[in-house]
Amino acid sequence: MKNLFNILKFGHRYFRTNKVNFLKNRLTRAERARFSLNDFQEQVLIGVILGDLYMRKSSKVANTRLVFRQGSVHSAYLLHLYKLFQVFVNTPPAITTIVDKNTERSRYNLHFSTLALPCFNKYYELFYVDGKKQIPTNIVEYLTPVGLAYWIMDDGSYTGAGLRLSTNAFDKKDLNLLIDALEKNFSITATINVQYKDKDQNTLYITKAQLPQLKLLVSEYMCPDMMSKLGEVLKPDSE
Repeated sequence: MKNLFNILKFGHRYFRTNKVNFLKNRLTRAERARFSLNDFQEQVLIGVILGDLYMRKSSKVANTRLVFRQGSVHSAYLLHLYKLFQVFVNTPPAITTIVDKNTERSRYNLHFSTLALPCFNKYYELFYVDGKKQIPTNIVEYLTPVGLAYWIMDDGSYTGAGLRLSTNAFDKKDLNLLIDALEKNFSITATINVQYKDKDQNTLYITKAQLPQLKLLVSEYMCPDMMSKLGEVLKPDSE
């Protein structure tokens, strides 16, 4: 927890030093309409939507807000995302304490949210149906090496035998769309692994033999402390 607070303090000092001004809470419709994502941010957004990002609308006609959340072990990555999207944000990251009712142990999440803006609406409409996240049928048109890197950083884990992508929230139809996109865009073969048979939850698995090819695609976009998700052994000062 001490390390988490130290990272937060560093992040806050960074934004003060670089004179980052937080946006005001209430913007006019014209002011909100001026916001746009650059090409790199769009590619990152696709990746994190496939991962842990939550998109929220307060009503059917409201604009979309992005909600980023990571556990304390990945707090440096969360601050990296904050720097990428801070132009859309009006508050610094915050810590949430979650207490397990069974063990009474505490864990900590770091999170931030953007303003609700029209530039995010097309991505909500692309990925959400009746408030539930799903994979668009044309995902192959959107998934790039940048998006793949951020998807891995969000939801990937190295198993010792390959890469597992935690796709538990998606059904098999969605997973087959992702498998098709990985094959067509990157010549990467993924398979479906049943994680919880009783819950009908599945993950995607990429074999260890394909990791060198995968690293060539995504390494330049990965945060150094996230390379362990591709089987890299981190140096002590990178952990």
